[in-house]
Amino acid sequence: MSDSTPPSLLAVEDNSETQLLLDHLLKSSFEVVVVSGVADALEAVEQHSFDAFLLDINLSEERTGTDLLHLLRDQDGMADTPAVALTAYAMPGDREDFLEAGFDEYVSKPFTRTDLTDTIQEALASR
Repeated sequence: MSDSTPPSLLAVEDNSETQLLLDHLLKSSFEVVVVSGVADALEAVEQHSFDAFLLDINLSEERTGTDLLHLLRDQDGMADTPAVALTAYAMPGDREDFLEAGFDEYVSKPFTRTDLTDTIQEALASR
């Protein structure tokens, strides 16, 4: 990745309004691909290489963002791709639970552009 190319980010979010918000907030800092669920995310990683994942935890499907993280980590070459949990869970201990589940960082909703970009950059720098 050259310095002139922004990091590529796969954002998985099932809410269409939040999808638009994520795209708007992140497109100036990242090459962002926003998809709505597990199947779309797995298809996206077959077609593109991503530098980081931003995964909503409460996807409106049978599988959660944590389940998706484990599926992505099992893909060739993605075991070390940084992942950020995006969630409305903001109780004491939730952050630690997500880190223990394999995420590198955590952002709780509601969030700001700075919250998102700084956290994603921290996750990228940690790898």
